[in-house]
Formats: sequence, C-alpha cells, structure tokens
Amino acid sequence: MSLERVSIEVRDLFAMELFYRAGLGFALACRYRSPGASGRRSVLLRRGELALELIEHSGEKASPQQLALAVEDVDAAHRHLADLNCPGAVLHAPRDLHGGDRQAIVFDPEGHRIALSARGPERCPAVRAVVFDWDGTLIDSEPNYYLADARLLARFGVEFSEEDKRRYIGSSSFEQMNDFKRRYALKESPEELAATKNTLYLELAQSNTRVFAQMRRFLDRLRERAVPVAVASGSALPVLERLLCVSGLAGLFEVVVSADEVGKGKPSPDIFLEAARRLRVAPEECVVVEDSRYGVEAAVRAFMRCIAVPYLSDPPLDPVFDLADLLFAGGMRTFDAERAFAFIEERFALP
Repeated sequence: MSLERVSIEVRDLFAMELFYRAGLGFALACRYRSPGASGRRSVLLRRGELALELIEHSGEKASPQQLALAVEDVDAAHRHLADLNCPGAVLHAPRDLHGGDRQAIVFDPEGHRIALSARGPERCPAVRAVVFDWDGTLIDSEPNYYLADARLLARFGVEFSEEDKRRYIGSSSFEQMNDFKRRYALKESPEELAATKNTLYLELAQSNTRVFAQMRRFLDRLRERAVPVAVASGSALPVLERLLCVSGLAGLFEVVVSADEVGKGKPSPDIFLEAARRLRVAPEECVVVEDSRYGVEAAVRAFMRCIAVPYLSDPPLDPVFDLADLLFAGGMRTFDAERAFAFIEERFALP
C-alpha cells in the first residue's frame, strides 16, 4: 500500500489549476466529471510521483483534505477492514468510477476520510466537437478592428495606437466599448459606440478579410472526419454573420454563437457553454481553438480542452497559455493543421 495522491476541495478550479501548474510545475493528467447526480468536476495533476486532485466544491465550507491510498484490490481491502470491525469506523461499499477505477470511501474511528483506490488507466472523456474562436483564430481580423477602433476614437479627438489595441485582443466588442466610454469619458452609450464601430469595421472587412490557410485546412480535415464544429466569437452577431459570408466559411459550422447572445464575454465560460449546449455535447467533450489568453481561460473555466495559437506570440507568453492542452507558442506562423488534427483524431469518439 502506498500514498497515492492528495485531494483538495477548492472553490475556483481554474485559479487553483493555474497556481499549481504555472507556479509549482504540476502537469495536467486529466480533467473529469464524477458520475451520478452530483457531477462534481475534478482536475488531476502530477509532478513526478506526486498526484494532486483538485475537486470542485459547491458547499458553504470546504472539507479538509482527504487521504487517498492505492491498493491492489479495493474489494479485498474493504473486506479486511470490515472483518476488523473497528469501533467508530464507517465503511462505504466499493464502487466503479471513470476510466475503470474502483474506489471505496472509509472513515477512520476519528472521522478522517480515506479513499482506497485501484486506478485504471487515466482517460479523459472522448472529444465529440470542436469550438473555434473567430477573430484572430480563423480570420486575421485584428488589423481591421484596430483601424475601426482608431477611426472611431479619432471622431472624439482620441489617438489610439496599435499598442493600445493589444489590451483588448480576445475581449468582446461590447466590453471594449464599455471600457472606451469609461477610459475616454465619452458621452455616447456602449451600444452606440459598438454600432458605429461595427459599421466602420464592415467597411474595411468587406474586401480585406483573410482566412488563415492552415486553420482552414484544419477545419476542412475536421469536416472530412465528420467532427461537429462551432464558432464562438466575441464579435457582434450581425458582423459575425456577414464576415462568415465574406470569408467563404458560411454554412460550414453546425453552430454559431456571438457574445451578444450570452450573459458575459470571455474570460467567462458562458459563450463556450452555450456552444456546447447547442451542439448537444457535454463541455468536457469539446475542444476549443483560441488565440487569446481570455479565450484560453474561458475554455478551461468551461471545463473544455484547448488548442492555443496565440495571436500575440512575442515572449513571454501569459502563464494562462500553459493551461492549453496543445500550444503553438509561436502563434499562427507555427500552427500545423495536421498536428492539430492528429490531436483531435486520437481523442475523437463517433457520436
């Protein structure tokens, strides 16, 4: 018998995963959701021989950490404890978990919780769908968005540089206009600013929208394999629909979602969760393709796997990119459609 892992109940899975992976060098082993009604989400991390399980907690007060012991035969270990008949000990019947694991929860005579586990191979849920970000991922829209922002603010006598634009890459258009109003003390409402910007952007984008060649190749490979695909974009819905037509990508996606249609933009997971709902696929069975740190955070918070292709790839990258399951650190110039497709195909399950 050996100490197998430490399990900790946490309130914010994303923040805790970022701390242990980016801060302490743990690597992701698996993300999974517990079977049954509770559906509690867990992240299993490893560093050398040490395993750390982060368990999402939804109650008022988190429990103390539990002890997990690896045993060769859960049922035999359970029978042995039952035969001892220790006063005060509480034994729960063994049960099967994800990936072929078997586990029995027991409480020692002083109430400490111990998980006796025989681990099966660590297997994450199969991939059943891919969700694409739009701007900076499928199309090179940021130059046009920068010009639209600059022309919008020029009407109010505000100079707007490409460096200023960097802070907004990956955020929704409405949230950006909200910040413009606050930062530059504009009297117009965010809705009015967004409408004007969208008009300026469409004028630029109608004849100057480039689809990234390798990303189009990746999309085509997914469609050949009959992998359901969606777009989840921070762009306004009319802009998104128009640009899908202009780019020649209209009709290639089962689902199209705009940040206008959900409560909060990225890094909130709302838009990705809505895409999964419309695809009728569980979030943990989706892979997100993203170019921004906000998008990667949203994907992880949605409990989805992520392929990250940073639009701003100059080092050092934001530590959030380390949470991606497949990272092309050099950005689009290093993105390889076949490598990304192989990542999906290895994990893909037919409906």
